[in-house]
Amino acid sequence: MIAEHPTFDIVALEPRESAIIEYTIVSMPSREALLPAPGRGQYDRQLPRQQRLAEQRERVLAATALVVAREASPSVASIVRRAGVGRNTFYEYFDDVGSAVDAAVIAVVRRLERTLREAESTSRTPVERWRALARAWLAFAADEPHAMLLVLVIDAHSTQAISSGGGVLESALVRSLETLRNAGVAAPPASAERLLAVSAAGEAFARAVARANITPDETLAAPTGATTAVSERERFERALADVAVRLLR
Repeated sequence: MIAEHPTFDIVALEPRESAIIEYTIVSMPSREALLPAPGRGQYDRQLPRQQRLAEQRERVLAATALVVAREASPSVASIVRRAGVGRNTFYEYFDDVGSAVDAAVIAVVRRLERTLREAESTSRTPVERWRALARAWLAFAADEPHAMLLVLVIDAHSTQAISSGGGVLESALVRSLETLRNAGVAAPPASAERLLAVSAAGEAFARAVARANITPDETLAAPTGATTAVSERERFERALADVAVRLLR
């Protein structure tokens, strides 16, 4: 159901759909804050139509991630209930649950990649860069726990050792080493096994952080143990950076 390390180009889409996706990627606020949809007559009619369509599609994607993380058998009924939209709205964008999951994975992977690229730009030394990546990686897990869990799933038929999300982290680690070497900073080439080990640790820590930030009820408010979750996330950040330093430096 979920593509292995999906590519980030938008293909086989109508111009309207492509524009909606691109707007969503660069401009949408916290995804889970969009749930559920406003009640009838409560939409902001002053928003451009393209923005309203983007938010509507993003609600469905956010609800898809939430349902996949919480329910053993995701269904269209569960997705539209969580999104607060009708079934017809779902089918305007997707043919079935599988296509919605695939689209949600691609959208999350793109956001995650952009998040890590932004983190890379804030540091220069290897240690600073790995700390920045660890911080951004786990902050994403805390801010969008359902989305992170969605891209940490490894499909049963996958030949990859890590998930789509883990692949994004691994690519960031490779990119950081290449960037540092190109800048004249000593950064020895890391073996595939070491990169995999750091990425796998990142996956495990991200799962723990994401699960700590998922509420047990139907609401999307901050979990009751928010303070404890933050301190645990900080410990995971230090641990992940330390793993990167020990294996990649």
